[in-house]
Amino acid sequence: MSRPGPTGPHPAAPDLTAPDPTAPSPTVPHLHLHLEPEERKRRELGLALRDFSSRDRFFEAHRTDRADRSRTGPGDLGRFLAQVHAEQRAQGADHVELRLSPRRLLLDGMTWEEFTGTAQRVLGPLRDPVVSAVLLVNRNSPAAFVGELTERIGELPPVFVGLDLAGDELAHPDVRPFVPLARAAAGAGLGRTVHAGEFGPAEHVWRALDLLGADRIGHGLSCADSPALLRRMAADGILAEVSLTSNLALGAVPEPAAHPLPVVLAAGVPVSFNADVPLHTGRTLADELDLAAALLAVPVREVRALQARAAAFRFRRRPA
Repeated sequence: MSRPGPTGPHPAAPDLTAPDPTAPSPTVPHLHLHLEPEERKRRELGLALRDFSSRDRFFEAHRTDRADRSRTGPGDLGRFLAQVHAEQRAQGADHVELRLSPRRLLLDGMTWEEFTGTAQRVLGPLRDPVVSAVLLVNRNSPAAFVGELTERIGELPPVFVGLDLAGDELAHPDVRPFVPLARAAAGAGLGRTVHAGEFGPAEHVWRALDLLGADRIGHGLSCADSPALLRRMAADGILAEVSLTSNLALGAVPEPAAHPLPVVLAAGVPVSFNADVPLHTGRTLADELDLAAALLAVPVREVRALQARAAAFRFRRRPA
């Protein structure tokens, strides 16, 4: 049975017909964006840029037990959140969902209250664009930490709109330890998105849907390998959060022509385009839209029309 997504009934399957040139400019949601706090801190300190030229280097650089890790405090977090807002406004985004990982910040000495309070204080009043937070939990998180989040996720302030499970899916394919957390998130009115099928098989996407109740899938490249999975995502209105540049940069696809985006669209799966980790790649949301247009061999305005439809899949803020 088809189920509605986080914001109600979904639009019809995307097509690539040109929009009415007399219509208002389409909205530009940005639904998959990471804060990258350590990279921001390193740049402020004038430290050398890190090498993210492969999947292995990327995950190694993001280990929380590295001795050379740059620490982030509450003041840094507030400043970085304001930076993201300014960056996204300059890029023309009008609704942003920003991934925030508490584990790294708590290890740096930040308290849970400082983490959630800073996010609410800085992001809560922002407009043009609105920036909401998505709580990111890494697949390699200790069981005690996941249990604590499960108990406290209902305490999140209204600026938090969703839960994201991320990290190395090949090293940590089992999502069963996160089922109670996903259920608690749903009970608290939060949307659920899962990084799955970026490097792993289609089975990882199935697990995200069947075990965690994912409303959206981050990346989901391998869903193109399963016609049954594509039909499921199209029928249930599961948005694929597409990040073309990071897929190329980390080696998930070898070249633009090999990206499964055309297959996903042809199956009627809704998509959004996203910069993902722009400080790592040096690319903006506008760059992603241009790359998508080149890949699909259509005008950029048609890709922007697709992006506008993704606004229907954003996670809503809850009442205070």
